[in-house]
Amino acid sequence: KRGAITGDEFERSSREVEHRIVAEHAGGAPAAATHRPPVAAALAIGLLLPLAVVFGYWQLGEPRALTAASVGAAGLSAPFDAKQMEGLVERLKTHLLKTPQDADGWTLLARALGSLDKYEPAAQAYARALQLQPDNRELLVEFIKTLALAGKAEFDAKNYAGAATYWERILPFAPPDSEFARTVKESIAEAQQLGGIAPASISVSLQGTVSLAPSLKETVKPLDTVFILARPASGSRMPLAVIRTTVDKLPYRFTLDDSMAMSPAAKLSGQARVMVVARISKSGNPMAQKGDIEGVSAAVAPGASGLNVVLSKTVE
Repeated sequence: KRGAITGDEFERSSREVEHRIVAEHAGGAPAAATHRPPVAAALAIGLLLPLAVVFGYWQLGEPRALTAASVGAAGLSAPFDAKQMEGLVERLKTHLLKTPQDADGWTLLARALGSLDKYEPAAQAYARALQLQPDNRELLVEFIKTLALAGKAEFDAKNYAGAATYWERILPFAPPDSEFARTVKESIAEAQQLGGIAPASISVSLQGTVSLAPSLKETVKPLDTVFILARPASGSRMPLAVIRTTVDKLPYRFTLDDSMAMSPAAKLSGQARVMVVARISKSGNPMAQKGDIEGVSAAVAPGASGLNVVLSKTVE
């Protein structure tokens, strides 16, 4: 929009970043690229939603009607100005107060807020949508991009601490040894260096070890995905912190802390009692499925250490 890169460069970089994220979260390697965008350019790429699509949600009454053909058939046009978009955002918020389980509504709200450069509330809306649709990888990509854009906006404003904080929220979703994780970490380090910021010391964490019951070792493969997460002991099941690893790393010594939160409104430090859940997912899906192997800790207070979580129960 500022003219910093050409339209062709934007399209090429956007496709590469999206394919890299999806490939690494799917457990595969990203496709080879002849041109790799700079770190700053990669983190600046966003997935934008045509305003007519958001408007069509209300005109046509249901999310599945949101297609280019249906929007055109309804006689809608774009672009809309910021004032009109603000009005649509308010209508979405009112709708979601009445139907908080509407994942499509939360997604549209997140996209609309992102189009207004309201990145923090957009990120919170994406987090809510992901809680309702945790296996939606395209939605996860949009959430990551929103956090990247939020960080880039803070970086451009020379708020380097804010930039680092947003980019740190991406790391729980990046496979630890991936190129994507390395790129994000480099951006965080750059922001911390420019801002004269020492890496944050986390005062609230959960520490322990996840191991696999000997009787189940023959039922898994070395590269099967292992999710380790903390969640409230009661109420919401939304993860407070997440680590992803593989079976060949077991037994795995973990540390879960506030830097791994999906949303600043849902952190370990804000809970009275939490539990650690570990799961071997043969499909790579974070949602429990039949045949997965799971282990759960007792409820503990944030700050607990020495936890032992044994993967011993097969999900029926």
